[in-house]
Order: sequence, then structure tokens, then C-alpha cells
Amino acid sequence: MEMNAPRVVLSSVGSDSGKTLVAAAVISILRGKGYKVQPFKIGPDYIDTMYHTAAAGRASRNIDSWIMGEECVRKAFANGMRGADMAIIEGVRGLYEGASPIEDAGSTVHVAKILKAPVVIVLNSQSLTRTAAACILGMRAMDREVRIEGVILNKVSDERHEAKLRQAISYYTGLPVLGVLFRDPSLRIEKRHLGLMTAHENSEAATVISKAAATLERTLEAERLIEIMADTPPIAVPDPEECTDARVRVGVFTDRAFSFHYPDNYECLERAGFEVRRVDSIADGTLGDVSGLLIGGGYPEVFANELEANNALRQEVRKRASEGMPIVGECGGLMYLCRCIRTNGSCNRMAGVFDSEVVMHDRPQGLSYTLLGCIKGNAIADAGDRLRGHEFHYSSVDNLRETEFAFEVLRGKGIGMGREGITAWNALAMYTHMHYLAAPKVVDKLKRACEGYSRQ
Repeated sequence: MEMNAPRVVLSSVGSDSGKTLVAAAVISILRGKGYKVQPFKIGPDYIDTMYHTAAAGRASRNIDSWIMGEECVRKAFANGMRGADMAIIEGVRGLYEGASPIEDAGSTVHVAKILKAPVVIVLNSQSLTRTAAACILGMRAMDREVRIEGVILNKVSDERHEAKLRQAISYYTGLPVLGVLFRDPSLRIEKRHLGLMTAHENSEAATVISKAAATLERTLEAERLIEIMADTPPIAVPDPEECTDARVRVGVFTDRAFSFHYPDNYECLERAGFEVRRVDSIADGTLGDVSGLLIGGGYPEVFANELEANNALRQEVRKRASEGMPIVGECGGLMYLCRCIRTNGSCNRMAGVFDSEVVMHDRPQGLSYTLLGCIKGNAIADAGDRLRGHEFHYSSVDNLRETEFAFEVLRGKGIGMGREGITAWNALAMYTHMHYLAAPKVVDKLKRACEGYSRQ
């Protein structure tokens, strides 16, 4: 089927251009005009999407061409656009950065071409004038298939600086400057080791977004931007999938400690016949009546004291694992399923499904796309399967002498020694994050495992 959807990609020359704040501000402005705006984030990112969601009042979605492939990108876009009027798509890093220095896969430009979407450059203008035009000319020359249709200037010093930038960009590129954000120390989102502070932890997030939107709205040519978004051809997308009646209940940790989740993953589970039960790892004392458990990523090291204090839940998770209940932990979930987390000399007990220690470090221990080859059948894969995902972690796992691994690492770091995915009973813990829309067999295999457990 074909769909028409006004859309635009907000990209940049590189990271730290202010794309997330500008995207949230644009979303807020358009929402204030009565539009239902669907946000998307290109690349595997859980945190930027939280700010989009706060601005839009709709869950932001991730799309990544390396993990998903082209058809799946279009499917994810179509799923997200249900009930929306238009899409704001924030890019990842610079326009051309991806999995390879010479190919499109995984890059913002690849998604823009798959979705036939125009691009607006968010330009970090600090200390630039004429070079701003050179940056835009270079990005346009790199790939003529990409439609760069305008610029939003960020971190502009003052009105004199703005005038010089406008003159240079107009003279050399002919592109319109669609809006301006002046440099303001209060217009910033705090960072920490995995990126920006999560929106639900940052009490100032709503204030910063609101202020950025109010400031940008003074200069934003909103109607011109909407015209650019509307001037897009239809794209072919897969037909929508029907939902299967829910028959299997699965628990999912969703709280302050475990906040990294893809909305598409919930929908894939529900379409496959899962009923999702949300569990608070800090406040809930029991998992309830579930036949499986998913623990995603987040910041368990930040909330380690609270997680340790919930002894009842930790003990139940270990007991259910020993009984054969399927449990899948990703990154933060891996950390929770191990015996303890060591951070700056302190040690906090976790569930102890795996007799290993997690140690936090000051530098990233894994930051990459991952490609895994299954060497031992488990709750989500059969031997011989290949899975694509991503990892971003500052921790490592110690005491792995007698551990069984589910995967060999064909790309990325994994847990170590070229291996990923430790197993015990029917539990699996790995650093790799999965996007279920790109791996439908994972959901089917998990469902069969949960059904098998529920029949015991």
C-alpha cells in the first residue's frame, strides 16, 4: 500500500549540534498549532526519544536502516504515523555518519532516501559565518539524491551574527534560514555517561523545551516548514498486521531504573499474542501472574540502592528463573540478573540468576552495532540464527569461568572473549539491545518458550 505523510528530517554536520532540543521545540510549536506530530529518531537511541515524547504527547519511535533494513524502516514509519498529521524525524550524528565510512546503511541520509523525506540542517553556528555556507554546500554535493531544503541556525551569538549567517547562506546556497535559536546557557539538556539525562529524571526538561519552543517560534517560518514537509511523494509501506488474541502474559520492568524501551517492541509482543504486565523493579514486591520476564536497559547502577532494597522482587526473579521461566535481560537487565553491581568501591546485590559481578567503568566498554551468531539455542534464538542489534555500556562482567554463552560476536564487543549472551536455566542476559520489529522470529520463539513454561 502507499501512504502520504508530511515529513522532514532534521539533521546536522555532527553531534552536539542541538538537534534534540531543536526537534523538541519544533514539535512543540507545531503541536501548539493543533497538529498531531509523530516524532522519530534515527539510530538506536532511547534518551532523545523521551524529549520528543514529552514535546509531542505521543511516543517517539526509532528507525535504523542497518538494524532494520529498508522495508522494516518503512513499516516502522507507517506504524508510528497512525493517527498523526505529520512527522518530525531527528537524525543521528551528522547527515552521512553510519555503519560504514563509505556506505549509507545506518545513516540519516539512508533513512531520508528510504522515506523520500526532505532534510533541514540544524547548524551549530558558534564561531561560524561563511563556513556555515561551505558546510551546507558540502553536504549537498555529497549526494544529489538528498533534498536539503532549509537551515535552522542554533547557538547564534546575537542579531549581528545572525545577519552575517543569513547573508552567507543565502548568497552561496540559496537555501532559506527557517529559524534561529540564540546561544543561551539555560537552553541545554544535562548529560551523563550514556548521553542526555532521561526526561523523567530531568525536572527541568519541560521548562527547557517550553522555553526553546517560545524562543524559536519568534523566528521559525512554520508555514514554510510545513510546505516543505508536505512536498513529499507517497511511499510504499507494508500492509498493517492483525493482532493475535492475548494468551500469554509477560512482565516488563518499566520504571526509573529500566526506562530504555522501544514502543514497537510492545506492539510486536501484543500482535503476537502477549499481554504485557508492567513491573516496577523498585516499588513492586512481586512479578504477579506472568509466564516470562523482559528487563531492558536503563541506569540500574544509579538506582542500585533502591534495587537492592527490594529484596522480595530480587528473590522472586531468581526463584522463577530456577523454575525455568523465560527471562531476557538487555544491558541494564543483564546487570540486574547478575549477583551484584560494583560502582566506585560500593557493591549492591542484585537478583543473582548469574553468579557474576558487574563492574562500572569511567569509559565505554562497548559502543557499536552488534551482529550475533547463535551457537546455543535459547529463549529467543535457535542455533544458526543471526541477530542484529546495538550496545552502549560502561560496565563489564567479571567471573565468567563456568558461564555458557548463547552467541558468538560477529560485530561489536558483547560480554567478552568474542561471546555474548550468558545463559542459565531458561534465562538469557546480554549487552545487545534488540528491536523486535526487525527480528520477528525472536518474538515467536519467546512466545513458544513462555507457553511451554505456563504449561508446567
